[in-house]
Amino acid sequence: MRSNEPALRVPDAAWDASFTRLSTELPARFAAHHEGYRRIKPAFTPLVVSPDAAREMWDTTRTCLARLRARASRVLADGCGSALDGLGYPPDEASWLASIHTPAALDIAGSFARADFVLGPDGPRLVEINVGPTVGGIGILDRYADVVDDLPGAADLFRSTSPSVRLPRPAGPWGRALRRLADVPAGGPRPRIVLAVTDEEADIPIPHDAAHYLSAQGFDATVARTSDISFDGSRATVGEQRVDLVYGCFTYDEVITPRYRAFVDTALACHARGGPVYVAPPVFSLLGNKAMLAMEDGEQPADGPGGVAATRLVTPAALARARAERERLVLKPAIGYGGRGVVIGRAVSAEVWDERLRAALARPHVLQDYVAPSSLDLPVAGGHAPFEVGIGCLYVDGHFAGFLARGVPAGTGGVANVHQGAFFAPAACESLDGCIPAGLAVSGSEGQ
Repeated sequence: MRSNEPALRVPDAAWDASFTRLSTELPARFAAHHEGYRRIKPAFTPLVVSPDAAREMWDTTRTCLARLRARASRVLADGCGSALDGLGYPPDEASWLASIHTPAALDIAGSFARADFVLGPDGPRLVEINVGPTVGGIGILDRYADVVDDLPGAADLFRSTSPSVRLPRPAGPWGRALRRLADVPAGGPRPRIVLAVTDEEADIPIPHDAAHYLSAQGFDATVARTSDISFDGSRATVGEQRVDLVYGCFTYDEVITPRYRAFVDTALACHARGGPVYVAPPVFSLLGNKAMLAMEDGEQPADGPGGVAATRLVTPAALARARAERERLVLKPAIGYGGRGVVIGRAVSAEVWDERLRAALARPHVLQDYVAPSSLDLPVAGGHAPFEVGIGCLYVDGHFAGFLARGVPAGTGGVANVHQGAFFAPAACESLDGCIPAGLAVSGSEGQ
């Protein structure tokens, strides 16, 4: 039975008079760590997820990823890529994905994911899954937790009535997953990992913070442009030092550009000859394809499976219903990142909606039931204001790795995506030891 407790709240001590200072200093100290962090709008304060909501989101995340993994195996079974055409991949990309697919690659690709939830009146609803090595969390959440620990009084936000609340630190489960992939035992030598980045992202702070916190997990970790990584037979090197794991920090739209696609092909060929594992193979895009959420028996049941918002493919036959139900639908491209191309029906006119629907027939899109987000009052300068906040549940190698909150001012109708102006914040899980099902690993908890 669902608890009356809100799914998300501010820490118990957040309305204390001292919080006026903390709500200004905490984001400022985080952003001051690196100029690049100012672009991603750290939030006013860490937030707290209720035990019931934490359990529900984790169960939904695991269930949905297992279904996607099974569907992806079926889609790739033909070996020629023809089944991928209907998911939005051009023929060249589809045949490439099929040709480099192996069951092991699919397992690696699905080891790192973030399930995004809208907190609606009926509880959390999963609206999409982002899969791959760039899902966020590693580095950025650990850095934020360090800032909280270092700022006098900030950690007391959680200690008034909830001593078991912890801020997420994903580097722990991330490090254990990577050590397993590198096939290095826990007591063995420090594996060397290189985080491969595009030239455009070589100077942003996130991969460098990821390397910093992976180093604390027992790795020799470094960040390098693809041009600085060499492959020779079964050997991969950076600065003439051999590496045990190559971690590609690319989104799919970056992977398919000729320069980075050639890098991925070379890295995968090196691994096939006995070289280091490449994380994550491009097939991760298939698991994160939004059309995959609507593929079981052609369409989901009306209420969606296990807390997933009902999702349907856009087809000519679906247009009449989509026009009539504009205010309760969201249109999304099957392959998309950063909220680009997402259209909330109630936020546009009927004419614009119809135009976007017709354009969506040219390349696979989905229609998803709109989940009305609940609002949460958050501290702002001079008082508080309502925000609509969504939650990302981080999944690493079958284990829970934390919650990431993103939000926009209530009533603006915006997409809660950092690339489109949303703020972010770490979200702690309350009463972690007592509320999470057995087998759920969390950094810092017992039994890991």
